[in-house]
Amino acid sequence: MSVIHVSSAARRYGRALFGVALEQGALDAVRADMKLLGTVLEEPTMAAALADPRMDDSQKRAMLDKAFGEYLNQHTVFTFGVLESRSRLSLLAQIPAAFEELLDGHEGRLRGQLESARPVSDEDRSRVEAALSEQTGMKVSLETTVDEDLLGGIRVTLAGTRYDGSARGRLDGLRQRLENVELG
Repeated sequence: MSVIHVSSAARRYGRALFGVALEQGALDAVRADMKLLGTVLEEPTMAAALADPRMDDSQKRAMLDKAFGEYLNQHTVFTFGVLESRSRLSLLAQIPAAFEELLDGHEGRLRGQLESARPVSDEDRSRVEAALSEQTGMKVSLETTVDEDLLGGIRVTLAGTRYDGSARGRLDGLRQRLENVELG
């Protein structure tokens, strides 16, 4: 799943759905629903249809019912109804990401991003994950990307905090210190 901005409104609906699913013992079923929705709603045509102001929410709901039919858990379908009744179906594309954040917290997992100048082997990624897991006390899972501008080293973003061990980061830090030196 790609990185999706989650609004506070979508976070509230995701929290409500998560709470009901946890309370009713439907966490696995709703997790599967959110995975399916997240995948489908990443499709540009589906996301555009949900965001289209020319379609009213009853039309959007009919489209969702046709697309997902009987595949979804009752709690997920009920959430569609709540969103429709409040004219908030446009938030649906954000709810799987909000749900995943809550699920990660519930299961003691942190997801993050590992950037490097060159591809990182699975073994190296696992070592970084293990070190961060030990440091945070949570199971860390990192997605890797290559950013040649880093020159060397790695940069990790985890729970909103960036740890920069890249050559570019060190050079930028040195430049900043040199700019702040008073000569005279």
